Amino acid sequence: MNKQKKIILLALAAGEIALAIALYNVLAQRELTAVSYLVMLGVVALSLGIDWLILRGRSAASVSDAKKLKTADDYLRAFRAWAEEDTPFTPHITTAIRQLESLKRKQAALRSVLDDSKDSPFLSVADDVDAYVLANCKRILNRVMIYDQGEPHKLSMHISYLQEVLGQNAHVLSDFENLILEVSQIGDDASAATPCLDELTNALRSVRKNADDFPLPQEHEQQNHPPQQMQM
Repeated sequence: MNKQKKIILLALAAGEIALAIALYNVLAQRELTAVSYLVMLGVVALSLGIDWLILRGRSAASVSDAKKLKTADDYLRAFRAWAEEDTPFTPHITTAIRQLESLKRKQAALRSVLDDSKDSPFLSVADDVDAYVLANCKRILNRVMIYDQGEPHKLSMHISYLQEVLGQNAHVLSDFENLILEVSQIGDDASAATPCLDELTNALRSVRKNADDFPLPQEHEQQNHPPQQMQM
C-alpha cells in the first residue's frame, strides 16, 4: 500500500474513532453492557472495512479495463494510477510516462512546424508513431496487470519484456525527433530530401517485426518465448 493510501486510511480511521467517541458519549449517559460495547466496536470495524473496500475498489477501477484506453492522455492516467500501486514495475511505468509525455511534446512540435497543416505527408508518419507507441503502452499495461506476485520466479521474464518494449519506443521516439528537426528546416515540402524519414520508416518496420516476435502478454505466456533485453 502506498503512502498516499495510508494517509487516506489513517484519516478515515481518525474519523471512525471520532464517531466511536461520540457514540460512546451518547451511550455513557445510560448503563452500558458488554453487548453494547461489542455493538459499538462492530459498527466501527464495519465502517472501517467499508472505507477500505471503497478505497481499494476505486483504485482497481482506475487501473483496469485497458480496452477503453484510446489516447496518450488515457494511457498517462492509467500509468499514473499504476505508479501509486504496490508493484515491482514502478521504474518501467515511470519510463513509460516519460515516453508518453515526450510523444505528446513531439507531436505538438511537428504540428507547430507544419503550421497545423492537415494534409502534410509527414502527419501520416506521425500518426504511425503515435499508433505504435500507444500499442506498446497497451502491451506494458497488460504485462503489469497479469503479473502474479505469488510467482516471483517469473519477475525477470516480465522485466525483460518491458525493457524490450520500452527500448522499441525509445528507438522510434529518437528517430521521430530527428525527423522533426529535418522538417523544421525544410518546411512542408514532400519532395525535399529527408534521410530521417527513411530511418524512421525503417525503424517502425523493424520494431513492428519485433512486436510480432513479442506477442501480447497472454500469447507470450502460452508460447513461453522470453524477449531479449533492450536497455533504455
